Amino acid sequence: MADEATPVDLVERDGKQYRSIKEGKATILVPHNAETKTAGGEDQQVFYNPIQQYNRDLSSLAIKAYGEWTLERRAQKFQSKMSEKQAKQGKKRKRGDEDPALEPENQEAVNRDKDQEPPEAPKPPKTTFKILDALSASGLRAMRYAHELPFVTSVKANDLSESAAASIKLNVEHNGLQDVITVTNEDALALMYRAIADDLSRRDRNGNPGKSHKFDVIDLDPYGTAAPFFDGAIQSVRDDGGLLCITCTDSAVWAGHSYCEKTFALYGGIPVKGMHTHEAALRLILNAVATSGAKYGLAIEPLLSLSIDFYTKLFIRVTRSPQSVKFLGARTMLVYSCDQGCGSWEAQPLLRSKPAPNKRGSGFFFKHGMALGPTADRFCQHCGFKMHLGGPMYAGRIHNQEFIQRVLDEIPKASPEVYGTLPRLEGMLRTAQEEYLPGPELPTDVDPRDAELATVDNSPFFVVPGKVASIVSCATPTDDMFRGALVHLGYQVGRSHCRAGSIKTDAPWSTIWWVMTEWIRQKSPVKVAKFKPLKAGWKILHDAGLLGQQGKADEDSRQKNDDTKMEGVEEQPAEEQKAEEKPEEAAENGGQPNGGEPKEEPPIEDEPAGEEQTVLTESELRKTLVFDEALAKLGRQRGSQRYNAVIAAAETPSLGVISYDMIDSTVSRKLASHHQQKAPEDCQQRVQDVGIHDGSLVWTRVDDGRQDQARVDDVLFTLDLSNSNSKPGQSGFIICCLTEDAEQRPQPFQLHLLAADAVPDQLYRISDIPPHLRTGDDNEVDVVVSTNAGVGHALPFWHSVLRPLWARVEDTLGTSPQAGRVIVTEDAHSVREFARTLRPGRDQSSKDAPGSRTVILLSGDGGVVDLLNGHGAPSGAPAPLIALFPLGTGNALFHSLHKPLSSSPGPSPLAIALRTLFLGAPAALPVFQACFSAGSHIVSFAAGAGPASSAADGTEVARQDAAVSSLYGAIVASYGFHASVVYESDTPAHRVHGAKRFGMVAQELLRESHPYRARLQVRRPASSALEPHPRETHAYVLVAMVSNLERTFAISPASRPLDNKLRLVHFGPVGGERTMDVMVKAYDGGKHVGMKWDDGEEVRYEEVDEVTVEALDDDERWRKFCIDGTIVEVPKGGSMSLDERLPGELDICSAA
Repeated sequence: MADEATPVDLVERDGKQYRSIKEGKATILVPHNAETKTAGGEDQQVFYNPIQQYNRDLSSLAIKAYGEWTLERRAQKFQSKMSEKQAKQGKKRKRGDEDPALEPENQEAVNRDKDQEPPEAPKPPKTTFKILDALSASGLRAMRYAHELPFVTSVKANDLSESAAASIKLNVEHNGLQDVITVTNEDALALMYRAIADDLSRRDRNGNPGKSHKFDVIDLDPYGTAAPFFDGAIQSVRDDGGLLCITCTDSAVWAGHSYCEKTFALYGGIPVKGMHTHEAALRLILNAVATSGAKYGLAIEPLLSLSIDFYTKLFIRVTRSPQSVKFLGARTMLVYSCDQGCGSWEAQPLLRSKPAPNKRGSGFFFKHGMALGPTADRFCQHCGFKMHLGGPMYAGRIHNQEFIQRVLDEIPKASPEVYGTLPRLEGMLRTAQEEYLPGPELPTDVDPRDAELATVDNSPFFVVPGKVASIVSCATPTDDMFRGALVHLGYQVGRSHCRAGSIKTDAPWSTIWWVMTEWIRQKSPVKVAKFKPLKAGWKILHDAGLLGQQGKADEDSRQKNDDTKMEGVEEQPAEEQKAEEKPEEAAENGGQPNGGEPKEEPPIEDEPAGEEQTVLTESELRKTLVFDEALAKLGRQRGSQRYNAVIAAAETPSLGVISYDMIDSTVSRKLASHHQQKAPEDCQQRVQDVGIHDGSLVWTRVDDGRQDQARVDDVLFTLDLSNSNSKPGQSGFIICCLTEDAEQRPQPFQLHLLAADAVPDQLYRISDIPPHLRTGDDNEVDVVVSTNAGVGHALPFWHSVLRPLWARVEDTLGTSPQAGRVIVTEDAHSVREFARTLRPGRDQSSKDAPGSRTVILLSGDGGVVDLLNGHGAPSGAPAPLIALFPLGTGNALFHSLHKPLSSSPGPSPLAIALRTLFLGAPAALPVFQACFSAGSHIVSFAAGAGPASSAADGTEVARQDAAVSSLYGAIVASYGFHASVVYESDTPAHRVHGAKRFGMVAQELLRESHPYRARLQVRRPASSALEPHPRETHAYVLVAMVSNLERTFAISPASRPLDNKLRLVHFGPVGGERTMDVMVKAYDGGKHVGMKWDDGEEVRYEEVDEVTVEALDDDERWRKFCIDGTIVEVPKGGSMSLDERLPGELDICSAA
């Protein structure tokens, strides 16, 4: 990984040994047994966090771009002042100033000589550039700034911890930066306010405070929220364009809805709930900074605002400008969100700034006044559900396009050895660039500076086509189709960096819903019977004429029973309210972001100059909207820049699938096989001169003679057409390649087929179909597609890669396929229902027993455990064979099975899975059994009555419990920190954050550092008795049958693929920072094993045969166990026991 540190030899200083870690141009020394004392007296260890290298790389490059830009502006300002000064001096020269003693001719000679002398060039003032790293921790950021920024003259590294400050001093000396970096050990607030007080006490003759103690850049990167430091930082940074770099990691506060009161206390606003919560969080934080500075006449300009993983990163320029502060009210908004219904929103500005003609009539000025409100009713105008209030939050633009381009310009000049995360940096910056959508033009006579200050972001949030489609329960249109429809109607489209597959647009929600209902009419009919008035999509489809009048009485009943109406207050009819509204006020209502009905003026294309332009209204454009390939092409041309031509994309017609649900658990019927639908012949590219050069496969296209290439690791295998099993008359090879791009929604995968007469010998070759993929009387093949696994890539992978590839292999190698079946699942229950069909029970006669079964599982680890716990008891039939594809979140079983093949750089996990499917062989999968005491139950969260996809974002999700006595597992059984992370990340409060929720939950639990009370007993190999552990408080207890819980997270480094051994990892309540240190070391090749601290605590790691854990906590929150992702809650005093390993339950396809 790019984020991993590069360890070097040990370094000895002052008789102590240190481990040297290099990042960028800086090197830090980490002592093996360093101790620091926190405020509470707990021993902690300073640690290096490689995961934050991306944050530090971004900060270094951004400050470099900002510094060069700022120094250029200061130099230009100095030159401008000198030019004005010289011009004024020339005008002040008078004839009387000349020497009267000189004769006229001598005076002329002197003047002539003076004119001939070159004027003395003004000397620019000595430039200084000071940075404050207010919460420096290890000091790595400060040292990287000093090393990597050539214009920096002073860096102050401050930390409250005495041992941290001592460590920083040691590292500063080790890097030879004593003349640049000053280390201080005090409270960051005290440091900043002291500097402010010193400047206030040193005023100039005009009464202005001094500026000698101000910093050019202040970097705030605390452990949690940075809100307490906003006031001090904004006064301590230079007020002529100083830079604030702010990191906030308390994502559960600013991006969740469970701690609204804390969000308001820290950031002065209420968060929103929905798919755009992280984008709203950026605006909440910006508003908190802006209001902190406004009282001092300081205005902010966001240069770059990013939501990254579980934290935010903001770069904000600060300028003293009372005139700019006047526009802050108009750039602050409330948000009305339909978070329980269709997900739409309406923005409400707090003030309005309108251009008005000046008294002379020669131009315009901005007039500030109160805004009309509200812009939304209590109920959503689209679906009828309740609207909730969010904000106030920043309504202006959150990026500066020039600044982003300057940072991008630095990337080609940056060394990958110094900045290890450049590819990700460039990708996120380019996506942030696409968020810019120009707003309406202002009168030309308006001062451009005022016009910029008055600009608000007319598209403050994004939409996700998949989420919008789930509300009306229809198939999701492709991103290209959705974007093309909006462009066709005259609107702008872009993307958001906050979420993959998102679309930014200036189209109102009325237009978005019209596009979706038109998509239903043309391409994706829905079942009318399943829509009820209590569903969000009912009113939308009803208003569009897609539903009849059924349910009208139910809707009237719901409105009558509305609990938001006040007793004794008679509601005024909407018609009377409209009649009372003033005409001028009504005209102003439509000018707010995403407010009101669609505008009627946007033209679809520009006409040549001099010709009469035909301006089509949106209502006219709607009549010509057709969802076809031309519309998708329009979406590609006018939208994202990340559309690349592919070599050859294999596409096949749609395939009927089986959909299991929780109600109908009958055995599925067989459908027409996907094998009968061959990939078309024209989906492959004819190539020649195929070879391997510098790790790339290169070739020449036959049709146009152009050369092309791909990574060798992207080549899956080649099909040998000359084999005797092939169709008669075929010869040569088909090269099969897979390319992946997670940002390319909705198809992140591309299958490429290259036909060649000869190929290099180094490539894998297939000349026959393996037995486990042949469908016949003695073998059945099923494909299970888990739609909710991971980030939802299973179904796209099946349609765009596996299905066409499988069809191509069988068509090319000349086999005679028979019927198979494809099962699309949406939850664990449906997988377990399918698993019941895999094996007969013990009471079934042997003559009815089927032959072998192969299950191709497009899922994560949860799919495996569901199959384990769902299929019948073993009989004489062979164990089912699982071919696993890593399409979940962690994919622990897959990465452990293919260790060390699943490493970076190298083939992608999915490429390894495809090779294993066609080239691998069966092997027994080791399985353990976990038994639980009476009263234990499985805890899960599932969607309620709303759309099925609503569970993905946390809406309409309810807890479900089911009694349990035992579970099978193949990966891990845990108690403590690991189990809590898995459980709490699946709760509705966190599920809304997608893949980011795991980091968020981990940060919260680390801060809390709960000591889990439990009795732990262990039976080691060659022992017959359980031995109790002496302690009854723990932080981490985990029994692993695999090596890795993620691709690089080696929790059990001694485990080998399929070695059928249990290993225990456990340590006591050592505190949040130490626990974090253990996790970081686990990412670094499993170096957490054997970690020790001076207080006797250590990370224990051993092989075991049996483990028993008895939970003693009073609070049920801490009595959770995790079995391969399934959460089991036990009563107080309840226990879990692992004492069996059961080979033969399942076989798994492994590398031959």
